[in-house]
Amino acid sequence: MKDEVSTTSRPMTVEEYIEFEERSEIRHEFINGNLIPMPGATDDHNEICFNVTSNLKKMLGKLGFRIYSEGVKSQITSERDYTYPDVMVTNDPRDLEERYIKKYPSVIFEVMSKNSRIEDSADKFIRYKNIESLQNYILVDSEKIFVEVRIKLENGEWEASTYLQSDERFSIPALGVELELSAVYEGVSFMVEKG
Repeated sequence: MKDEVSTTSRPMTVEEYIEFEERSEIRHEFINGNLIPMPGATDDHNEICFNVTSNLKKMLGKLGFRIYSEGVKSQITSERDYTYPDVMVTNDPRDLEERYIKKYPSVIFEVMSKNSRIEDSADKFIRYKNIESLQNYILVDSEKIFVEVRIKLENGEWEASTYLQSDERFSIPALGVELELSAVYEGVSFMVEKG
């Protein structure tokens, strides 16, 4: 099936987007009524998403948390935008009501590349902050060791901590767990080359 987007200049409605996305062979984010095609991922990007997802699943799977990787949409309620986070974690029972869209994630990971770094660290974060349930936003660079953990404080402000060494661990307060950078980057090409 070929993706066909209307050539009219008017933005799509949410309903049109959801119907279109169900038929589409490629994924699209939906921002301000406009379709944004999702680029293909590199093998390192995919490896990092898999590592984060599998490590979190081992730690949290039996505790009622649901971990989604790349294929499930997050709805940013206040703006009615829809995105595909690289990894998203929720344990809100309301998120069981819909199969394809989650509205109440507590943690979102985005895996950055040189082409997505500004979008992931600034633009997406501005939108994601509108998700009331979101407590931690975590950026992972796919081209070098770099993890930034953003934590929502009680006053609604956010603070960030950066991790740059493969032997470091970072805490994910909303989940009550820690991840080792070496586990996040396991099998990634620049780590394998380093030996």
